[in-house]
Parts: sequence; structure tokens; C-alpha cells
Amino acid sequence: MDIRSVMGGMVGEQELLGSLEVRVAVLDGPVDLAHPCFAGSNLTRMPTLVSGPAGPGPMSLHGTHVTSLLFGQPGSPVSGLVPRCTGLLFPVFRESPDGGVTRVPQLDLARAVEQAVEAGAHVINISGGERTPGGAPDSMLERALRLCEQNGVLVVAAVGNDGCDCLQAPAATPSVLAVGAADAAGTPLDINNWGAAYRLNGILAPGQDIQGAAPGGSLASLTGSSFAAPAVTGVVALLVARQLAEGRKADPLAAGRAVRESAIRPPCGPDDSPECRRLLGGRLNAAGAFALVNEMGGPATGPHGTTHTEEKERAIVMDTHAVNAQAEEPSEAVPAAMSQAPAGAGTSAPATQTAPSQVAPAQAPVPGEAPAPVPPSADSWPAPPPWPPAPPAMQPGVQAAGQPAAPPVYAAPPAYAAPATPPVYAAPPAYTAPATPVAYAAPVAYTAPAAYPANTGVCPSCAGCGGTCGAAGGHPSAGGTAPPTPAPFPGKQLIYAIGTIGFDFQTEARRDSFRQQMPNIFFPAEPGHPEHEDQPNIYDPRQLHAYLSKNPWASDKLTWTLNADATPLYALEAEMPVGMDWTRPIIDTPKASAQRVHDIAAGAAGDPKQLTELLETLSYPPVSFVYRTFRDALLGQAKDKEDIDFVSRVSIPGVLTDRTVRLFSGQVVPVVEVKSRGLFTWNETRLVNAVFEAVVTIKVNQARKEAADAGKDENAQDAAEAKVRQEFAGDKGKFLRNTVRALLDKIYWKFRNLGQSSGDRALNAAGTNAFLVGAEIQDGILSAEHVPGKNNNFYSLDTVSVSTSPFCRPGSVCHDVTLTFFDPENDQRAPVSYLFTFDVSDDLPVSLAPVHTFIGSV
Repeated sequence: MDIRSVMGGMVGEQELLGSLEVRVAVLDGPVDLAHPCFAGSNLTRMPTLVSGPAGPGPMSLHGTHVTSLLFGQPGSPVSGLVPRCTGLLFPVFRESPDGGVTRVPQLDLARAVEQAVEAGAHVINISGGERTPGGAPDSMLERALRLCEQNGVLVVAAVGNDGCDCLQAPAATPSVLAVGAADAAGTPLDINNWGAAYRLNGILAPGQDIQGAAPGGSLASLTGSSFAAPAVTGVVALLVARQLAEGRKADPLAAGRAVRESAIRPPCGPDDSPECRRLLGGRLNAAGAFALVNEMGGPATGPHGTTHTEEKERAIVMDTHAVNAQAEEPSEAVPAAMSQAPAGAGTSAPATQTAPSQVAPAQAPVPGEAPAPVPPSADSWPAPPPWPPAPPAMQPGVQAAGQPAAPPVYAAPPAYAAPATPPVYAAPPAYTAPATPVAYAAPVAYTAPAAYPANTGVCPSCAGCGGTCGAAGGHPSAGGTAPPTPAPFPGKQLIYAIGTIGFDFQTEARRDSFRQQMPNIFFPAEPGHPEHEDQPNIYDPRQLHAYLSKNPWASDKLTWTLNADATPLYALEAEMPVGMDWTRPIIDTPKASAQRVHDIAAGAAGDPKQLTELLETLSYPPVSFVYRTFRDALLGQAKDKEDIDFVSRVSIPGVLTDRTVRLFSGQVVPVVEVKSRGLFTWNETRLVNAVFEAVVTIKVNQARKEAADAGKDENAQDAAEAKVRQEFAGDKGKFLRNTVRALLDKIYWKFRNLGQSSGDRALNAAGTNAFLVGAEIQDGILSAEHVPGKNNNFYSLDTVSVSTSPFCRPGSVCHDVTLTFFDPENDQRAPVSYLFTFDVSDDLPVSLAPVHTFIGSV
């Protein structure tokens, strides 16, 4: 089936090819850019964790096929839906040496989604997902999807092919436009997933025997929701191009709503039956979507770009989302010739079942749908009925119970009348799969990560698995052709992230080298245990810190990581140091050593432990500031939470490189070059104490001032101060300390992110300022002073929001971060907000103005 048949029924559809101004991101496998169908296309491969070229494997086939359905050039082997649009290719699925399906953590998908937003994508196509309870994504992917919605970027994702009442991330997220596969007659395939969430945000598109490109210059016909998603992505991109052509602002979210609201869904009851739920929200109707956008300029929106009804419906669906992820069974693509699944709309197919190889008969006419003049063929998509459908009073039959009322009548533009016979696009016969494919060597670097079992993670959503993803020809090129135009995006991706410091040895040889180089540990005699030495524990932060302090040249032999919980986000390497750093002054010369040792001994007399530690520290060789911070943070993180030197978090400013590192666990993470400016550790106990003392000092000064204003003498003022200090020495002080700790935890745990997008860098800068200075926390807790009423209550952090700042210097990127505090003891009291403005165009975010305080929330 030809993907462009979805545009059948629209006069002039051959002129609907898209626009260079519209950017479509494809998050998939590697793409063979040397394929003839991409000649003349505007495609840019973006740097991701997958750096290898396209080969003959299933992931390269999947990525090449999906991409060709969008960007295949007219007159080439594959005519895509948006050949004139700008394509941003983000490889996320890497090949596996065993030829099987590759799964990736949702974290890696979140990285690519954020990169696509930063690159200016209007629409993001994700032909894959992971089955989870309720379809809920993990926290990082959820945040990335929320970033898309806030920036007006539409995500289109496949629903999956397990043939069950089940949901997968990211398709089940309300802001995502989910796509299921249908046959040429518009009947949903048995392999499709369905569920309550997809009834609200899902749509059917052709996904059976879809002809597209395969690596090596060949073609393949593949089946699954993976290949239905590009049909919807392409229509949305064409709608965005139409918006721009008419002088309107690009609004992908409005285009997505038009696609969803114009979908054709025959009456079906009861609505919650499996047969009806398989229909999702209806069948793709490109002509109707164009009519909606043209007549209305996009459907009326409520908050966050959704209709008010949708907001209520989505709130119900989101309440059913669970938190923990569950594994999805593989669902890879196979050639149409291998499809053997039995027909039957009401049965659930096993995960490995494929779509029927024979085209199902056309559906009988139903109310609201006009019968096509001729039965649909395997190469055509059913022509839509006249748009809009006739009002209910004019439609034959009775509307099924539970069906929504017919949409209001919109006059369709004459140019989009359905022709009698939709055009059929046959692929040129000259481009057939070669008889003998060229052999490719499997990349050694793409071994399956041990940390991510084969039954977890995001995988492509195509029918059937096992690596037999259709015919794969070979081509002599190792990496495809270069894009015809330079990448229009900045090559310097800044990072400002927050987390904890970890370390990794990468290989067994590197691990064993540390074990042999680190000194044995001496254990003094204890009752029942004589003194003895033992081998070092290379995973003990204290022992590792002591070794690196004496041997700083080994610091770069470790792979340092920034972790969120126990998950590594980045591999860290220090920028080239301009100078070296010592913890304390070293002993300069032998002559000076004796005097300095004498002075130290005199100062530490009576404390041998302190003397020993100080003398050892004096002999530390110099090291770069970045590596010293890493090793000290490692030690600080191992201390007790109440210790004054306990380190809870580290802020990492840097530049994301195009390199990756495979950790000892098998996980692949990107490398960040860490800058010294803005590299800070958060000594939480010190900060809590500093905020506590600042608040107590403010309250003491207020009490003394009130006593002085009342004409009381010095003794009375001292008594007022003593009373305040006594209050904070008890439960009130304990409450204040707990409030500060809870606030710090909320800033990190609720708003943790990759530190990759400009908005997240601004958010992390605000959090860093709060941790380093404490003034904003102090003021926030004392916000009651700005609001009429009692000022003894402590306010708590309520929300943190980020928005593009209207105040910015030329050539900069600025965001406003607003922290809103509220009175937990009186919800009728007005909240107080603190607004920070940050310029994040440099590696170290900087504040542009003093903190602005105002009553109320944003």
C-alpha cells in the first residue's frame, strides 16, 4: 500500500508536499541516507547515543522504512508524505549482533525528545514504545513530553502491536497523538493495542503492507502501527505547512486536534466493548482535518492548548496511570508475505501474531459514512465521506448509545471534494530488492546492555519479532550520504544538570588495575582480632578518595558519572585545566618542612588523629579543580546526613559532546565536558544550619525592635531575644529545620531533569542559587510577612514554573523561573511568588536582575 493514499480524495494533493520551514523529527533506528528515495531531501542526522551507520539489521530497516514514508522524494522508489519538509533524524534504536529487537531505556528516548525540541522540531514521530501499567512513562520521559506540550510541539507515537487491551508509553500520554494500524478498508488490525486512553487521543491510519525503503536501495512492505504513525505525522506536518502558507503561526497542537476531531468513527455500541475500543478515536480523514484547520484556524482551546472537555477526560485517564514500568513483549516488523494471522475483529491476537496478508472486504455503509464508489484496493485508503458529515437529523439510522454528538457543520472548501477514484501510487518496478544483498559486519560496539534485560525498554512498534524485519538488501556505502545542506542548528549543546557523583571502571581490566594499584588497608588489633592487612575495596568511596588524593593522575582513568538516583545520566570528564589546585598548602622544601611540621605539631598537640590527617593532607599533589570536586563530593556523599560535610547534590555545568561511553553495566551514556565555573557541591547540613540561623536572627531582631519601639529597656529587649531563641530551641526550631530539608528535597525530586533544555538549565540555576545562598529559601519561608495576617506561620514551597522571559539581551536565551510559596496552615491566605530571570546562553547560567517578589501565583 502506498502511504500517499491517505491524501486520496483531495484535489491538488500532489502539490501538498510540505515546506522547508516545517521540521519533522524522527526518533527511530539508523537511516540509510544513500537510498535513492532520499536524493534531494533535506535530512540531518542529529548526534545521539547511537553513532553507528545504518546496516542491514532490523533497526536500520525500521528507521529507513519509517523515514522514507515521510521524506521519500517524488518520482523516486518511495513517495513520502512530506518530501519538502526538513527532517531531523535522531537514531535511538541500535542494532543488536544477534539480529533481534533492540530495547532502550525510556531515559534515552527522553534525551532525544528534548534534543528535538531544542532543535526546533514542530512534530516528533516515535514509531515505538514500552508497555507499562496504565501507559505511564517514567519521570524523565514524562517531563520531556510535558516540555513538548509547553513548547507547542506535537508528539505522534505508535500504540503497539500486542493485540491486547493494554497501553504503552509514550502513546498513552494525553498530550501525545497515538496511532494504530488499519487495513486498506480502514478496519483495525487484530494486532493493534487498544485501551481507554486511546479512545481520547488515538486514531487509526493505514498500517498493513506499507511499501517503503529498505537499506541497500531496496524496498519492503511492512505491517504494524510503526508504519501507521508516519501517515498521521505527515498529515500534521502538511497542516502546519498550510498554516504557515496562509500567514498564520505554526501550531502543531492545533493541527493534531484537527486530525483527532475530524476522524471518522462509525457508530458502535456499547462503547466500552473490545470491538468498539479497537476503533480508537476513529479513522484518519486528511480532507476533514484540512477543512477544520482552514475554517476554524484550529479548534478552540482551553488551558495548555486542549479543549476544556479534553482536560476533564484526560484527568480521569491520568488517574489510572501507574508509576512502575512493565516490560513490553517484542513487536518487530516482518514482510507482508510472511503475515499469517487469522482475521477476526473481536479476538485478541498473541504478541507475535502478524496482520492478515489478505485485504479485508470493505465495510458496509454506516451512518455518517458515504460508501466509496469502488471497493478499496491494497494500494488505497478509503476515500473520506463528504466533509462535514450530515447533521444527525439527516443521517440514516439511529446513533449508537454512548456515541458523542455529531460535530458542528463546517463547509468544506471545494478544492477538497473526494474524487470518484483515489489515485494509486505504484512503486517503480526498477527498484526491487537485489538478489544477493551485500554483507555487513555487525558493529562490535552494539552489544546488548547487561543492565537492561531484553524484556524491558522502548522498542519499535511493528508486527512480529525476531529480527526478520523484511527484505534487506545491501549497499556498498558504510554510512550513507551527507545531507545536502549544513545542519542549521548550533553544534554546542550546553548542560547544567543536578545530581550525585558516581564512578565506573568500564572494563574488568581497568577495575583490576585499580585493585592492584591501591594500597592494602591496615586494620589495628581489636579484642579477638589481631592486627592485619586486607586487599582494598575499590568501591569504597573513602578508600578511593584517599588513593586519588595521593595519586591524582589516576583521576581521569576513572569514568566519572552524574547520577539521578542510581541511574547514570552522563559520563563526566574535566575541561583542560588552566591551573592546578591543592586542598591545603603543601610542604615546599626539606628545609622548610621541619619548621612547618613543628608548627603543625604545636597547633595539634594532644590530638594525634588531627595531626596525622593534617600531615597526610599537606603532602597531597596538585589536581585539577574539577577532579578534586568529584573526589571530594564522592567522599561527602558517603558521610552521614547530619555530618557537617555531607554532600547531597552536585551541579554540573558543561558541554554535551558527540561521544558516548559504555559503562561496565553495558549502559551507554553521553559524555559531558565539565566546566569549572558553576561546579558546586551542596553541603545540605551547612545550608540548613545557615538558613535556620538566618531565620532566627531575623526573628530576634524583630523581637528586639518591637521591644525598643515599645520603650522597653535593654534588659527587656534581651528577655525578648531569649524568648525567641528558646522557642526555636524546641519544636519550632525542629519544624523549621524539617521545613528547609523538605523544601530542598522537593526542589530536587519533583523537578529533577536532564539539564539539557534551556528551560531546565534555568530551573537548575534557580535551584543552585537557592542551595548556595539560601536567601531565597529564607525569604520564601518568611513570606507571611508580605501578606496581611499573622506573620508567625512558615510558608512552604508550592509550585515552580519556567517560562520564556520577555526581558532578554540580544543573542541570549532567557527564562523566568517562578517559585511560589503558600501557607499550609491557611489555604485562604494569598501565596507569594519569587521570580528569577536567567540567561542560559553560556555554560554558566547567570541571573539578569534582582529577585522580584509579588503576591499571588503565576
